[in-house]
Amino acid sequence: MVPLVTQIRSYELITPLFGGGVEPGVADPVTVIRGSEIRGQLRFWWRACRGGRFNGDLAAMKEAEDKLWGAASTERKPMPSQVEIVISIEQSGEGEHPFEVVAGSMDGRKGQPKPKLKANEIVAPAYAAFPLQPSEKEMRAGGIGMQTKTVRTKVRFTLKITYPEKRREEVEAALWAWETFGGIGARTRRGFGALKLVGVDGRPVTPPRAGEVQAKIREGLQKHVVSGTWPTGVPHLCLNLRMKVTGRHSDPKAAWEYLIKRLRDFRQSRYPGASRRQPGRSRWPEPDEIRRLTGRRCPRHAKLLSTVEKFPRAAFGLPIVFHFKDEKVGDPYDTTLQGRDYERLASSLILRPLACANGAVGLAMVLEGTGIMQLPGELILKDAPGDPTVQATLTLPEAKAISLLNGDPDVLQAFLKTL
Repeated sequence: MVPLVTQIRSYELITPLFGGGVEPGVADPVTVIRGSEIRGQLRFWWRACRGGRFNGDLAAMKEAEDKLWGAASTERKPMPSQVEIVISIEQSGEGEHPFEVVAGSMDGRKGQPKPKLKANEIVAPAYAAFPLQPSEKEMRAGGIGMQTKTVRTKVRFTLKITYPEKRREEVEAALWAWETFGGIGARTRRGFGALKLVGVDGRPVTPPRAGEVQAKIREGLQKHVVSGTWPTGVPHLCLNLRMKVTGRHSDPKAAWEYLIKRLRDFRQSRYPGASRRQPGRSRWPEPDEIRRLTGRRCPRHAKLLSTVEKFPRAAFGLPIVFHFKDEKVGDPYDTTLQGRDYERLASSLILRPLACANGAVGLAMVLEGTGIMQLPGELILKDAPGDPTVQATLTLPEAKAISLLNGDPDVLQAFLKTL
């Protein structure tokens, strides 16, 4: 008989759960967390930790993965999982609205207020939660006070996991990486559904102090991540992981807000404007490049601010929709930056808070093996004339011409330096 290991691991979510139910993007009060979702997360982090021992052979990695975590079985080739997962929801949490629709300015024609979107930053940073915003069309149809999408807070659950003793190292690696870098639900790479391990087999787990976190992560990388070559395009960890751990914050929400604010300020960096209501133009080259490619330019933006003909913010993930508020007076209509063959490219940047014994810290890290350099095929600006092919990677002189990068052509590395 094969010796088995069984553990009961207790968790709480330290940031809201985004989605996670049967319907994508919707927080479900009944199926708050599903075992299949956690199995998928553990498979991903197993690849991220252990996928380098197959010398770049994707088929060999997939075969080993299926033997451990299971795959679709046939009569001749049964592929049951060696890892059994049972979820118990201890606290299903509360549904909360990151956005609400309130009364705005008066509509002169209708004689009543227009619907206006208001962010509830107490629930989640608006910049991270933007996919939950209703559209202008939805707000017009739903009106003031319309029901908006929710996230779930104060979720607690236990994971009962059983696996063969001989697989302990592999399963422990997946669990460690998932607990450290991953989460539950959607948008975990922007901090939603962040986990805190609170107990194992009934024994409380004490997290490290803030000043110890980085050393603990480096220690975990040494223990759980193999040296080797990953198959092309497989996201993974590495021993010299690019990461930044922030100073101590009072709680996980404060650490999360700090990370998201820094990301927002970096991605939306602008030159000084005339006033708070009139922010200046972007420090990034994309707006002027879109104006060049579309042949449209508002007279107020006649002056060229950038000569870099690139789209470096693709490093943060795709697609990116570019909207110009002055499209009615000459600026370009909406365009979308995406792959010609693939619309989506998940961000390789992970931002999340980590609970500590004396508060919380923010963690920013970059997954290897994924990102704009690994995008199959060309990058295009969809809905510009002819859907032209465009470039994202910068040369050193181009990076020096974008002031906020401080001469670093690696956009994500330049962001990490701002933390």
